[in-house]
Amino acid sequence: MATGTTRNKVALAPGHSLMDWIRLGNSGSDLTGLGGKLISVSRSELARHNKRSDAWLAIRGTVYNVTRYMDFHPGGVDELVRGIGTDATKLFSEIHAWVNYESILQKCVVGHLVNDEIYKLPQVLKTPIEDDLKMDWFQQLGFLCFVFYTKSSYPEVSVSLKSANEFYYNINGKTRYVKLHNNVNWPCNVKVVAETGKIQVKLFKKVLALWPTYGNISQAKFVQIDFWKCIFRESYKVTHNVQFLLFKYEQQVYNHVYPGQHVYVKSKLNGCDISRPYTPVWPLVDTTEYGRIAEDNLCLLVKTYPNGTLSSHLCSLCPGDFIEVSKPQGSFECWTLKTNLILLAAGTGITPMVPIIWNALHSPIKKYHVTLLYWNKTEKCIIWKEQLNELCAKYTSRFIVKHILSGDDNQENTQNGHVDDVLIKKYVPAQSNNDQMTSAICICGPLGFNQLCEKFIIKQGYSANDYFIFG
Repeated sequence: MATGTTRNKVALAPGHSLMDWIRLGNSGSDLTGLGGKLISVSRSELARHNKRSDAWLAIRGTVYNVTRYMDFHPGGVDELVRGIGTDATKLFSEIHAWVNYESILQKCVVGHLVNDEIYKLPQVLKTPIEDDLKMDWFQQLGFLCFVFYTKSSYPEVSVSLKSANEFYYNINGKTRYVKLHNNVNWPCNVKVVAETGKIQVKLFKKVLALWPTYGNISQAKFVQIDFWKCIFRESYKVTHNVQFLLFKYEQQVYNHVYPGQHVYVKSKLNGCDISRPYTPVWPLVDTTEYGRIAEDNLCLLVKTYPNGTLSSHLCSLCPGDFIEVSKPQGSFECWTLKTNLILLAAGTGITPMVPIIWNALHSPIKKYHVTLLYWNKTEKCIIWKEQLNELCAKYTSRFIVKHILSGDDNQENTQNGHVDDVLIKKYVPAQSNNDQMTSAICICGPLGFNQLCEKFIIKQGYSANDYFIFG
């Protein structure tokens, strides 16, 4: 922040020129002292940062941490100290009106200055909506969150934004309309703790500000929607006959999909509606391989078959083409008392296992141990092998993958074999009536594979309550 006249400048120590300051700002150093997180700052809070070693000041509503800038200030430390701990807008305007301070101090922004009476408004308000649903809300400058508490596990959740300040949510078949205090962006961020029924919906404000209220809620007429329109974005090759397809809801809609649930995909082909179930999946690891996947995207792993009418159609879509997608369906729930999950999958039977694996390893409630036995014909047929291996390396004591090839190209970390009693006994622990049943089994593959797996795990002592077969 240079002074307005040459005679007011002071000699700076070597390494403290404007270019040195710019280099420091681009070095990745945290000049805010807050990790770059924007906060709201009251005048009383600002006044506490009034020391040479802890110096904040406000200019035109924005609060800056100028502690590290002191020795770079052309007007000297003493000149800058005059404004710390205060709203220095008037002082700045008198001396530095022409200076582009926003550019010079852009890496020092702490947040926005707010009046104490606004700052002291309760940021979390509890609102009983109805007997079986309670709501909290809280906010920061850049977002607001609604937190819903249901009395049911695995609640059905759908949210949508009709316009920038018209928000709808549907929880367990009950729809509510929220007229927001101001405008927000889309998409939102939704987190659901399935076991407790807690739902958090995070909406991002178009303008950084604290709101005096989130708005108001009213009951909305429930509109039954059987299928939503989804626009095809892009496809990515996974194996020689499997593609990862990205779709985006045409409307600003988010439907929460639990592990093991599927959707029906529908397209009109040769004048007829053709519909098949598919399991929505997300990559198992953070990756840039598939571009940016937004919260409101629908992702599918699709294998093409010579006689597969719908699969061939999906894998030949062009950007801008559309399909129709049902709401999530399926009765699968993770077992309340089971923490050892054994997954038996063949080929594209991996698709329902992907969200189960991801959610088990990221559960905030329990510590799951997961074993995946994955059958494929050859090495080149294995879907997302690199991602599975990366997860194994990250969760060495909690996630194990055994690749089993039925073809003849045995590779490292794989073994040859079909589904048989020996393999099941090797990897699936036997259960007896006296055991505390801690293991649960999921099975998905072709019909013959499913039937064999079921036969062998029953011989291992598992009852119908201990396993689930995806059809």
